Amino acid sequence: MSFINVSNVTFGYEESFENVFEHVSFQIDTNWRLGFIGRNGRGKTHRK
Repeated sequence: MSFINVSNVTFGYEESFENVFEHVSFQIDTNWRLGFIGRNGRGKTHRK
């Protein structure tokens, strides 16, 4: 069993005064089937 560890993540939108979340940590089992959901245009895909 393998895990993906994400530690101390903070996220916010540039135009917002408050962060969506701050200092979040979590662990994901690589056997899980996961998906991101959210409204269109809300940053699920980030391209530079």
